[in-house]
Amino acid sequence: MARVAHIGRPRGASGLRTSERGAGLVELAIVALFLFLLAAGTFDYGMAWRSGIEANAGVRTAARTGSSEQSERGADYDALSGMKASLASSGLLDDVQRVVVFRADSADGKVPPTCKTSSTSACQVITGANFRTNWEADPMTTATTSSGCLQIATSKNWCPTGRDAVAATAQYYGVWVQVRHDYMFPIIGDDVIIERTAVMRLEPEEDT
Repeated sequence: MARVAHIGRPRGASGLRTSERGAGLVELAIVALFLFLLAAGTFDYGMAWRSGIEANAGVRTAARTGSSEQSERGADYDALSGMKASLASSGLLDDVQRVVVFRADSADGKVPPTCKTSSTSACQVITGANFRTNWEADPMTTATTSSGCLQIATSKNWCPTGRDAVAATAQYYGVWVQVRHDYMFPIIGDDVIIERTAVMRLEPEEDT
């Protein structure tokens, strides 16, 4: 009588499949980690980009107001009040490090480097902590000096009443802000410093 051969599993097949499953899990973990890092980095970059846009909107609001009010005493009071409201609505107010109102040389003028750390005769400097105080709740005449510089400024130079708004020689009004953006996923660092500037020429005063 012919003997029927029994076909069984190859020796070691079960161990091979277990090994393959283990390798697959390792590969999945590596891919998942890479995708997480990519998503987290993209999210943080996007939020930092958004903060930059909001900071830019704030300085443009201030520059537009300050330039339109020419050499009036309340020019900076109104300009920075509007900027503060803009930054507060976008959630950036708590991250402001420094605000500078400065005299620029042209429409694309840069903030004097010294104003970023101390001051010069061409700028009015306000720390982030002072900017966040409730100064705008006070009347303009209380919140400013007689020449229009804000009382909260640590350096009171180039005050509003001394500005030249004559058509032929009108100066350029600049506003610079420094904001710290904290990363939610500190993959490439804890935070990034964002700086934005807006410059507009003082609108010529009307002839009287």
